[in-house]
Amino acid sequence: MATASPAARPAVAAPALLAALVLALVPAAAAAACSAADRDALLSIRAALTEARLGVFSSWAGTDCCAGWYGVACDPTDGRVADLSLRGEAEDAVMAPAGRPASGVMSGYISDAVCRLGRLSSLVLADWKQISGPVPSCVATDLPYLRILELPGNRLTGGIPPSVGGLSRLTVLNLADNLLSGPIPGSITSLASLKHLDLANNQLTGRVPADLGKLAMLSRALLGRNRLSGPIPPSVASMPRLADLDLSENQLTGAIPDGLGSGHVLTSLYLGANRLSGRIPASLLRNSGLGILNLSRNALEGAVPDVFTPRSYFMLLDLSRNRLSGGVPRSLASAAYVGHLDLSHNRLCGAIPAGPPFDHLDADSFGGNTCLCGGPLGKCT
Repeated sequence: MATASPAARPAVAAPALLAALVLALVPAAAAAACSAADRDALLSIRAALTEARLGVFSSWAGTDCCAGWYGVACDPTDGRVADLSLRGEAEDAVMAPAGRPASGVMSGYISDAVCRLGRLSSLVLADWKQISGPVPSCVATDLPYLRILELPGNRLTGGIPPSVGGLSRLTVLNLADNLLSGPIPGSITSLASLKHLDLANNQLTGRVPADLGKLAMLSRALLGRNRLSGPIPPSVASMPRLADLDLSENQLTGAIPDGLGSGHVLTSLYLGANRLSGRIPASLLRNSGLGILNLSRNALEGAVPDVFTPRSYFMLLDLSRNRLSGGVPRSLASAAYVGHLDLSHNRLCGAIPAGPPFDHLDADSFGGNTCLCGGPLGKCT
């Protein structure tokens, strides 16, 4: 069969080229304008807040809240507000004029009107220092599309909404550095998509939810500097993606779960300043991925497990102010790296091993023990 000559080929392709040319000349569909109901809700939110120095709300004018309103982003298909993000320590042109970062201060409260933004995916009101009042309970019930809830660095009071577990799409929950009180809601363990949980530095009481381990997607659980009591739930040891766990500066009691050191991705563990007792699980010190371990200021006892290996790499290892006995583990000398080591104020005895990492540590790392000697403490007699 004869093939078409080169001169004939453009004629065959002409219809497709013509169609492409027509499409190129047709203007793209304009993004949908702001929903009037959402605009009214935003203006109600603004009315409940005061920020006079930086003019954060100066752009909130006109009828289209999707066009240039600072901190507001909309779904272009329907004009519904999808994101409301106002950070008191951002580094953009509004918060950092002339390239000099500013620390914003905003007062007032979070209006219930936020719950009228029914398609909201992200709600961020962070580090404004003076926003007070409760977290509106309707946030947990009326915002089914919410994926990010960040309200840290304010003066919020009251409890965490009990129905927060109904936010099935939530991946980030950050309420740190407020004045929140009451228990951690049990429903929080229903947040199957949650990856980041930060409730640190509040006044939360009660126990860590026993089934916290159900949060299989969670990589960071930061619950330190509260008033939590009771034991560390054993279920925490079964969280496959948990990299950072902070339960420090609470009132936790009981033993450290044996399986906690078996986490394959665990990189930092802060349990200091509690009332924990029992022995240090050997799995914690054997875990080659764990780079920060702080168990200080508890009532831990027994010997420090002598299980360090050439794969051990500790940027910080703080076991100070416990009731540990026996000697300094000799296997520490085989560790690939030990940056900051603190074994002070225990009941350790015997000679401090020679060589690294001991030769770069000062006496403060070993002081306050029963009868340690050698190294920076001076010769044994």
